[in-house]
Amino acid sequence: MSGAAFYIAIDNRGVWPNLILLPGGEVCAFIYNHPSHGYGSNSDIEMWVSKDSGCLWQFRSRVSAHDEEPNAIRMNHAAGLNARGEPVVLVSGYHEGQRKPLLPLQCCISPDLGATWHRHHLPALPDRIPYGRILCLPDGALACPLYRSCPGKNGLKSTAVDIFESRDHGQSWTLRAPLTDNANETYLLRLRNGSWMASCRMAVRDSLDNALPHGSGERLFRSGDEGRTWDQGRPVSPQGQENAHLLELHDGRLLYSFTSRIPGLFGVVYRMSRDAGLTWSLPVVLISIPARDWLVTDCGYPSSVQLPDRTIVTAYYFGPKQPGGGLPWHDRYHMGVARWNPDCWPDPV
Repeated sequence: MSGAAFYIAIDNRGVWPNLILLPGGEVCAFIYNHPSHGYGSNSDIEMWVSKDSGCLWQFRSRVSAHDEEPNAIRMNHAAGLNARGEPVVLVSGYHEGQRKPLLPLQCCISPDLGATWHRHHLPALPDRIPYGRILCLPDGALACPLYRSCPGKNGLKSTAVDIFESRDHGQSWTLRAPLTDNANETYLLRLRNGSWMASCRMAVRDSLDNALPHGSGERLFRSGDEGRTWDQGRPVSPQGQENAHLLELHDGRLLYSFTSRIPGLFGVVYRMSRDAGLTWSLPVVLISIPARDWLVTDCGYPSSVQLPDRTIVTAYYFGPKQPGGGLPWHDRYHMGVARWNPDCWPDPV
């Protein structure tokens, strides 16, 4: 995107960035700390912070742990702040080499903005995988989407997404409501008007001869009763544009960002809405490279925050799954950052 400022923010790590704003104004990124698509032995989620609105970043702490298995992998995560202003991160993972069964779901809570972490397992949720944002609700409860494997039609495996809640600042979690089946990674948003949205990465139905990555695009679901019941949703992006992020801007517009792994358009695209998601603009490309093979080039998973001066900080990642699959200007895995002003680019129609 012309006019945006781009940075190699965290080098040789930074996969699946998850941004939040800390109470003191720092921008915080939770990232996977190995330069791969989740195959690093003895790898974890880390916390990095920026004190200058997303330009320079410093390591603060290792969030997750796996003391019971030194070479295990902790990678999938969801993050947010509880009503006390404490970071809360749920982290699942795999045995070395991404072998199943899943590691016990780990809950990590920091009483000092990431300097130290208190960790415990959630044995009642052995097969759940977290993703995206942990919401702090007006009554102080937390809400987070978790997905799981389940039986599908004709004996095939499928996945389903449920919303879980915590009423003790993240210490324990119970089922709030089912959301949908045939979906996995889900980003949750509660609008200022009280309505809820959930963007779900849908399971693939008709694969296009492996030219596009697994999945059937994003489907946007709505709830008018605080996430307890959900509509049937509607599609908002095609196969190859997934792993979405939702953000309500200061002026009420909605920013809807996607990973794009369509051949020739690898990177991050976004859409805007001025009417609470009833209609959406045409897609705009934030950053892309002309890569053509999703098995060679890894990218995406945008996450954004808006600063008090209206600047948007969007984090994403790029990296080579195979030699030669990196960016033309940076060949290693990294977390990239774009700082941009949403007022400089009118919504396309």
